[in-house]
Amino acid sequence: MATQAALSSDVAEHRVVESSRARHVRLRMTVEDGLLVVIPQGFDRGRIPDLLRSKAAWIERASARVDAHRRAIACTSERPERIDLRAIDRSWDVEWRAAASERITLRDDGVRLVLSGAVDKSDNWRPALRRWLLDRGRTHLVPWLLELAGQASVEILGTSVRCQRTRWGSYSNRGTVSLNAQLLFLPPTLVRYVLCHELCHASHANHSPAFWAHLAELEPEVDCLRAELREAWRFVPGWVVRMHGKTSD
Repeated sequence: MATQAALSSDVAEHRVVESSRARHVRLRMTVEDGLLVVIPQGFDRGRIPDLLRSKAAWIERASARVDAHRRAIACTSERPERIDLRAIDRSWDVEWRAAASERITLRDDGVRLVLSGAVDKSDNWRPALRRWLLDRGRTHLVPWLLELAGQASVEILGTSVRCQRTRWGSYSNRGTVSLNAQLLFLPPTLVRYVLCHELCHASHANHSPAFWAHLAELEPEVDCLRAELREAWRFVPGWVVRMHGKTSD
C-alpha cells in the first residue's frame, strides 16, 4: 500500500510503500515514482523524516541520476533507426514501412529489422520491438547464464527473460533466475557481472560479506563494475520502456 507523505520543508518529497516482504526500511529512487520509502508492516512512520534527513546526500545524488535519465529518455524515445546490442556486439538497422493494417509485422534478416503496419503509432510498434528484444534475450542471455553456472558449479532449475522496470536480474529460492532483456544494451563486462551476481545468490540469499567475497572470486573487478552498474541505465534507449530506471540505497 502506497501513501503520499505530508512534507516538511527540509524533507524530500516521497511516497511511502508498506511491504509485507520488507524486513527493514529501503529507499528507492525511480524514474516513474521519484523517491519511494519501502517500510515493513507496523513500522513507525513518524521515524521517516529523520531517516530521510540522514540520507539527504544519497537522495540528492540519486535525484540527479534520475533527472539525467529522464532527459535521456526524452531524447531517445522516438522510433529508432538503429538498434545496438552491446552485450553481443550486434547491430540492426531499422526500416519503417507504413501500411493500412493496425497490426505490426516485424521481419529480422540478421542485420536489418523491417516493421510494417501502423508504424506511426508507438502503442503498436513498441510492443513489437519489445517482443523481439525478449526473444533476443532468450537466445543469448540464457545460454550465457547457463555457461557461467556450469563453470561455477551452480544448478539452475529454471530461467525467464522479461523487461523489468526495476531489476537487471533476480534469483528465487526455487533455483530460478529471471533476467532483464535490457541487459543486451549493456557492455559485456556489466552483463557478466549481473549474471555472476545472480548465481552467487544460489549460495547466499542476501548481500552479506560472504556473498560479496564469493562474487569477487567469480568477478575480481566487482567493486568497479558494481559502481558502473548504477549508471547502466544510460545504455538503454527510451523506446524500450518510456519510463525505466531505479536507484536503490
